[in-house]
Amino acid sequence: MKKTFLTLIAILSLVACSSDDDNEEQPQQEISQSHIVEFTTGTLESWVSVSLTTTLTLEDGSESTINSDFDYTENMVSVEIPENTASFELDFYIEDSSEAQMRFYGSVEENTVHQETINQQSFQYQYTFN
Repeated sequence: MKKTFLTLIAILSLVACSSDDDNEEQPQQEISQSHIVEFTTGTLESWVSVSLTTTLTLEDGSESTINSDFDYTENMVSVEIPENTASFELDFYIEDSSEAQMRFYGSVEENTVHQETINQQSFQYQYTFN
């Protein structure tokens, strides 16, 4: 009887430890954030055309397209990439091939994923989240 009781306690201890481990891992898997891709330029004339078109592929396989407007006051165009995105593809166009700074970063932690200077009229960028 004493061996059975000790065996039962040992089994219950293992089960309790296993469920505690599961609870600790769960929040880490749920942590995520949206991302921002932004292009900044110097001062542009109002006649200079700038566009940013982003195609998102969501985790469920659906696709959506976002067309972002250039802010001539801030000299910037940006797009928010939502948390449930598996990958995205963007097309940036600036009419007079002015220099632009591209930055791709997390919206909460602001860690830069990619950054570069663009000196061309048309620029394409693709990214797949792990």
